[in-house]
Amino acid sequence: MRSLLLTTLLPTTLALPLLFLAGCATQPSTTFRSAEPTAATERVVIRPVTPVGLPAPGFSVTEDTSVTVDCGATSLNPRPSPVAVDDDILACVPSSAYAVACWPDPSPSSVVCYGDPWEKSLVRMPTVGSVPAVSAPPQAQALGLLLSDGDRCRIRSGGVWNDLARHPGWYGTYSCEGGEAIWAESADGVDRASPRWTVEVAPISGAGPLRTRGVVTAYFVGTQHG
Repeated sequence: MRSLLLTTLLPTTLALPLLFLAGCATQPSTTFRSAEPTAATERVVIRPVTPVGLPAPGFSVTEDTSVTVDCGATSLNPRPSPVAVDDDILACVPSSAYAVACWPDPSPSSVVCYGDPWEKSLVRMPTVGSVPAVSAPPQAQALGLLLSDGDRCRIRSGGVWNDLARHPGWYGTYSCEGGEAIWAESADGVDRASPRWTVEVAPISGAGPLRTRGVVTAYFVGTQHG
């Protein structure tokens, strides 16, 4: 079993340009490859929150007081969201809250968080202490990936996952529909060497061979401007 914090997955390659709307892992010789379309991966930035912490038009907010999140106040270690293209978007713990992209809420000691690029819903949660200012990472990882076989995958938020049986040094970076996961030998496991990004997919259980899949759309997170 392997425990991995979300923030350890940040890649170190230079940022690529992103569309307003909204690395490179070595391919193992044992990977099964199928015919894949070659259209370039679309990069979409979703902007669900205004600069003052209110939901953007079309987005709704629900309350969740069952968990209090820490966005870096107690550790004095601010956690910029790895999926953010703008400053002052945080990742908060515990991982069970899936608070991977959070903004300070206008009400004291709370944040609004966004975690599903295929939904238009935000969650407001109480926080421990203040919410610090942070800078966006040099290159954002995707909050969600739409793969060429139609699977939807969301970024991992820490926790303990199984090892990959055939590649013990690899780790899971995204959980996908149907019990699948994206696995990485380094960084976030997204191969950006070509316009059509690719990933390696295997069951989240860690069993079975890796299969290469193209990335149709990569979804990032930003703050609404204007």
